[in-house]
Amino acid sequence: MNQAKFARWLHLGHRWLGMTLGLMLLLWFVSGVVMLFVARPQLTDAERLAALPALATERVRISPLTAWQALGLTGWPEVVRLNMAGDRPAYRFFAQNRWSTVYADDASHFSAPDTAQALRLAAAYLGDTGVAAVTPLALDQWTVYRQFDAWRPFLRIELADGRDYYVSTGSGEVVLDTNRSERAWNWIGSVVHWLYFTPLRQHGELWRGLVLWISFAALLMALAGLYLGWQRLRLRTPYPGGRRTPYRAAWKYWHHLLGLSGGVFVITWLLSGWLSLAPLGLASGIYATPAEQQQLAGGELSADILDWLPEITPATREVDWLRFAGKPLARLHQSAGEQVIIERNGRRRHQLELDEIALAASALRPGTTQQAQWLTEPDQRYFSLRHQTRSFPVARLRFNDSEHSVFYINPQNGRIVMQANRHDTAFRWFYQALHRFDFAPLLTQAWRRDALIIILSLMGGALCLSGCVLGWRRLFRQSRSALGRNAPLPE
Repeated sequence: MNQAKFARWLHLGHRWLGMTLGLMLLLWFVSGVVMLFVARPQLTDAERLAALPALATERVRISPLTAWQALGLTGWPEVVRLNMAGDRPAYRFFAQNRWSTVYADDASHFSAPDTAQALRLAAAYLGDTGVAAVTPLALDQWTVYRQFDAWRPFLRIELADGRDYYVSTGSGEVVLDTNRSERAWNWIGSVVHWLYFTPLRQHGELWRGLVLWISFAALLMALAGLYLGWQRLRLRTPYPGGRRTPYRAAWKYWHHLLGLSGGVFVITWLLSGWLSLAPLGLASGIYATPAEQQQLAGGELSADILDWLPEITPATREVDWLRFAGKPLARLHQSAGEQVIIERNGRRRHQLELDEIALAASALRPGTTQQAQWLTEPDQRYFSLRHQTRSFPVARLRFNDSEHSVFYINPQNGRIVMQANRHDTAFRWFYQALHRFDFAPLLTQAWRRDALIIILSLMGGALCLSGCVLGWRRLFRQSRSALGRNAPLPE
């Protein structure tokens, strides 16, 4: 195939892919800017704790072990916490990928609530606003994500002011809140950007495959467009009239120039988005496994931890039980947002010490030395974004193993909150940095990153818009030609 024929086929491929995918790309750029400022609906842990009433400690009559045994499940729970379920204290257990609730006053099981009970359970969130409807559901647009599987099904409480609260019928907890503005912006933000339409997203593999193929086809389209754009650019021997581009019509002229100036960004942005789904086993993030979490803890939650009920202060809203380096611990969450860690011997403190974290972490990479330090400000891996906050200080442990492993451990609960090694370098830079622009110099002042993303997104959106107009005009012209009409095209 000679160069002219190759260019012709490349041009046709770029044109028809643009006609097919141009609008989708335009929506991706618009929705990306929306997502920069509007988060996906969620109930944060801070919001959940703030809404909890103080624990009625005088009504806590059984230990976590007794409550767990009352459930009749095998093994041990992964998470245990004590808080209020309406006006009764209750233990919440996460085990076998489900949340279950047992009342702490008489060891009775929580049963699926009716409408009146759901309203009482969510009373701290609802205030005095009128209730418009209470709807049972398994999933909807905002609970389609797998993270909600452990709580399904739900009762959705819809308030007159547009707020919705989701009460788990399995545990009785409020697990999500949304409002009218949040939902509206997410329809043109996260839903469009990730193609998170409920009928599609609930079929995980189908959704993943569709997003992979669309983004890959769009990447090919952008590559073809950039190649053709440079091929038609004349810097040394201009076109007649001194023009650098062969196009006189405004839309073609600007499409060419925008493609040349913003094409590289569009390609890297599409490539990084495609890589975010780890196609063909390529770039993927490194995450702490349950086995690594348990190695750090020194074992699972068991009878020696769950048979213990610590002294609970009046300001406590929630208690959870932990094991760290084999040592039983309980954590009290206070009304002011503070927490206190209690050992079985009665010792109280606000966080774990660096030396004990380093000693426990040696089990993660036995036989290797490590460097442990407090991290009080962001580094290249661990940093906060507008909708993804990181707590400080955090213990950072570097190992001299063959993988150059790095662990970030939260001193408030002893959990691995982030992990990195040499294998996820591609994920860090080819996905996170290229797609989210979370380079260190841009994170010191959020407006710099915001401005760069907005400017580049506007450029990419304008490129896609011009392509959509050109494609629409060509289709309109061809349809009119097929009908034998010669009316002028609309401007």
